[in-house]
Amino acid sequence: MIVLYALLFPIFFTPVILLANLFSPKIRAGFRQKFGKYDFVINEKTLWIHAVSVGEVLAVADFIKNAAAGRKIVLTTSTPQGQTLAQSKLGNFCERICYFPYDYKFAICRAIKAINPAAIMIVETEIWPNFATEAKRAEIPVIIANGRISDATFKSYKRLRPFFARVFENFRVILAQSEDDAKRFVEIGAKPDIVRTMGNIKFDITPPDAKIKEELGKTYNKGDFKVIVAGSTHKGEDEIILKAFSGIEGAKLIIAPRHLERVSAIEALLKKTNARYTLKSKSPDLAAADVILLDTTGELANLYSIADAAILGGSFNNTGGHNPLEATVWGVPVMSGPNVKNFRVIYRELIKNNCAKIVEGRELKDELKKMLQDARKYAENCAQTLEQNRGATRVLEEFIKELYGN
Repeated sequence: MIVLYALLFPIFFTPVILLANLFSPKIRAGFRQKFGKYDFVINEKTLWIHAVSVGEVLAVADFIKNAAAGRKIVLTTSTPQGQTLAQSKLGNFCERICYFPYDYKFAICRAIKAINPAAIMIVETEIWPNFATEAKRAEIPVIIANGRISDATFKSYKRLRPFFARVFENFRVILAQSEDDAKRFVEIGAKPDIVRTMGNIKFDITPPDAKIKEELGKTYNKGDFKVIVAGSTHKGEDEIILKAFSGIEGAKLIIAPRHLERVSAIEALLKKTNARYTLKSKSPDLAAADVILLDTTGELANLYSIADAAILGGSFNNTGGHNPLEATVWGVPVMSGPNVKNFRVIYRELIKNNCAKIVEGRELKDELKKMLQDARKYAENCAQTLEQNRGATRVLEEFIKELYGN
């Protein structure tokens, strides 16, 4: 089946890539590198880390900063958003930041020659059969770190168990986020002796700088009222959130849409509700408005610092949620809709320790009121939960030392 995949992949995938390249700037970004056309060759051995996009880059950032001492690190991503974030946060810690090659043998071989890896670490789950095969052929150990298998992926991969069993023979080890994920890897074909549980490196999020909270509190003129930050909202969720917010006295709301192209649609919605609102770019004054619509980029993670409660978008639709730890690290409890499949392990811990709640849209108003009334207790729970779950980065560092030789 691996041989059949290698033969059929170029036939079916190439037309899709070429067509998408004509219409999608995201696909077009890094086009030459994706085909193995790198303008460098690194002579010394490197540690090649692949983090597909923004979430994976953030997850592995602290590990890279620690691992950079004494090693040359090459970080690849598959998306322009991941590239931009990686360059801004990790440019000083990496020998190179570039794009991951498509799963063509020629592109992979060119990438291996240019990057010259002693070991390759895939963050979370990117299982490219030709890539794993060529790395094994070149005697380069490949590991999956912080591995997870989503519900949808598990169902589809399980149907192809014989195929993935062959693919996993090319991996040195799979370090899974949880026992459930470890079991799923085994059920889709990985041998039990290469699967281990490491915990979730996302819990090792860097403690925030208290000055950020102080500065943003002044910028937004927070005052004594309660602040709710609705982060990474998607189409159809803003209506749910605004309806819940309308019944909460003495509170202010900041809406941060996941995609800025939705700002005008949300603004139109706010006009219909007759809410006192402003765009952040015009005025971040919470004292003068009940709702601030965030129409600028790169601020949400720090903006949680001035919140008393957070509502995480992508959870009242089929997206699968967004990372709640960006709020939890500030001691801010999280309210989410019922679909958090992308972060199920994290939510399980947060809910168990009373740091987060999963609610239906019709329950949001009443549950938010309760959460705001007990904000101090929630903050204590958040701090304790993060402390209890730290340590996955250390496990990963020790394994890389063993694998890499230093």
